[in-house]
Amino acid sequence: MACLHPSSNRRSARQDHANGSTLARLVREFEDLVAGYEANLLRSLEDGSKPHGDDAKPCRREDVRHEACRLAIAELSNIYDKRTQIRVSLSEAELQGKHEEEQLHAASDHSPTSDENDRQDLRTIHNGYFRLYSTELFDMLDQPTDLRFGTLRFHQHDPEDPDQSGVSVELALGSSFFVADSLETLPFHAFKMPHSPSLQNRGILSRKPEDNGAFPNYDSWLLFTFLGNGCLKLEVPIEMCADVYGGPLQGRENEEVHFWGMFHEDPAQ
Repeated sequence: MACLHPSSNRRSARQDHANGSTLARLVREFEDLVAGYEANLLRSLEDGSKPHGDDAKPCRREDVRHEACRLAIAELSNIYDKRTQIRVSLSEAELQGKHEEEQLHAASDHSPTSDENDRQDLRTIHNGYFRLYSTELFDMLDQPTDLRFGTLRFHQHDPEDPDQSGVSVELALGSSFFVADSLETLPFHAFKMPHSPSLQNRGILSRKPEDNGAFPNYDSWLLFTFLGNGCLKLEVPIEMCADVYGGPLQGRENEEVHFWGMFHEDPAQ
């Protein structure tokens, strides 16, 4: 009899747990939807009920329950269709980012011949913004269909002297807004944009502009990996994400949530 490798047991256990979690969430969502529809239907019937004579037949509770189940199934189907669409777009962005990361790993094993095109690629990122995607955040928040990820924009203080001037960052995350400036952490920490794609991550400390220059009491360091070809990886502290999104993220610390940024150039003026 063939022996089952221990790692196979662990993978099987993880898969069973994932499948069980998905089924449990599906049952919970269905029951919540049914309860909501049933309450609304009963309330509507009570508000609209008037005597119609002795021939009037009261609506049976089973009929209300049946209609609530029908409506819940229709809404749940629509929700899962949206989740599938969201998952596809998130996976596409993640695959593209990971492909660029793997290309950099492969290139690091060889001597570069010319980086002029790569240098130009990174210097043009000031002429647009990055749209952010994160399968990690989507799953951590139980796959909401109305989740807003965010955008990211870099500004060079002096475009004529990019190597010496500072850099500022604008990050829209969910309904919150953060800013960062490389000059605010000098001389203790310097943040500079790379000339070409690099696997080295670069950190900058962010804050909310409405806090009058004060940094939050949680970890707000943003870590960037500039992958080139319009892609970057952004690591955001989970405490920062918890401040924005709340829910199951609250109380967690010493973790990072990974985002993948896809570049979109500003329209020509």
